[in-house]
Amino acid sequence: MSTITDKSSEKSTKKRKLTPVIDVDVHPNPKSYEDLNPYLSNYWRDFLTDCKWKGVFPGIPFFAIVANAGHRMDSIPPEGGLGCSSVSFFREQVADKYNYSNAVLFPDSTFMLSASPQHEMATAVASAYNDWQIEHWLSKDPSLRGSVVIASQDPEAAAREIDRVGSHPQMVQVGLSIHTPYGGWGDKRYHPIWEAALRNDLLCSFHVSVHGGLFRPGPVFGNYYPEGQTNNGLIFQAQINSIVFGGVLEKYQDLRMVFTEGGFAWLPNLMYTMDTHWRNLKREVPWVKRPPSQQVRDHMWFGTQPLIEPERPEDQKHILQIIEMIGTDKILFASDYPHWEFDAPHAALAHFPSEVRNKILYKNAAKLYGFENPINKEG
Repeated sequence: MSTITDKSSEKSTKKRKLTPVIDVDVHPNPKSYEDLNPYLSNYWRDFLTDCKWKGVFPGIPFFAIVANAGHRMDSIPPEGGLGCSSVSFFREQVADKYNYSNAVLFPDSTFMLSASPQHEMATAVASAYNDWQIEHWLSKDPSLRGSVVIASQDPEAAAREIDRVGSHPQMVQVGLSIHTPYGGWGDKRYHPIWEAALRNDLLCSFHVSVHGGLFRPGPVFGNYYPEGQTNNGLIFQAQINSIVFGGVLEKYQDLRMVFTEGGFAWLPNLMYTMDTHWRNLKREVPWVKRPPSQQVRDHMWFGTQPLIEPERPEDQKHILQIIEMIGTDKILFASDYPHWEFDAPHAALAHFPSEVRNKILYKNAAKLYGFENPINKEG
């Protein structure tokens, strides 16, 4: 294991060991969007250059409080560029500091590609991101794992892209937005995506996204950023509901799904509510054979980000109770680096019992993704 020096005294040489970490939510960026040009056809390179394209998702323009595209200012490498645009600086600032064994990448803001009405452009940009990710990140660090970026508004093209790069040994999942361009994720139009994921032995990872373009807003669009952040969980609930009652997990029983940056505290209520209505109304959905709560437990995992923090310290015990209701083997550590909501792993989980903390920090992810146990790797 790596060690860090206790700096409570300049003379102190005492060292403490850090528990290894597997982070399932890291968002790399190109130094500039021109870095994608070598991976685009001449047509799309010229088109995006002439349009002065500013990237997939340059920020949240609705809210003045969100600056620097939501990146931590200190995540910008010394040589400049966007946050998390340098492998070596990521290692220095995060991976080495917190004893990362593995990090799962989801190129920043690419979860908004599927909101574009120009699905041909979105498909081309998704492909460019995949080739860029492989060359500039995965090939430079064997501990990193990648997400296949797709444009889901064209499921057939998305499936071809999954087949094109999904067999790369460091690709471990398909990167998806929690919003859908059309209908819900339970819609049959998206079946080619699930089939391609299974062909390539990949998980499907659903990341928080925001409305705009083809993405419709939730039931209420708040006036303030805290409202929007809080409402994110509503979209996750609606999409899990769609997946379960759409029969996706009955037809594709080997699918594994990860949900990040939507929280998890709402999940017990969702599971039990789905069970109740399924029990009473199952005649309408005869293809749903297993209780919804069982499908969630069999097929779904959830990232910690954003890790909820009760205002009253005495309420902290309820967070552990919620995790136990879901299953302590179902929660994965997610930092959201380089965004401002970043959670430092050991500090964020310090209040959990060591057995649960170790499951969340690395054991659950190692088992799910098939990574080598970090303890064995470090000897």
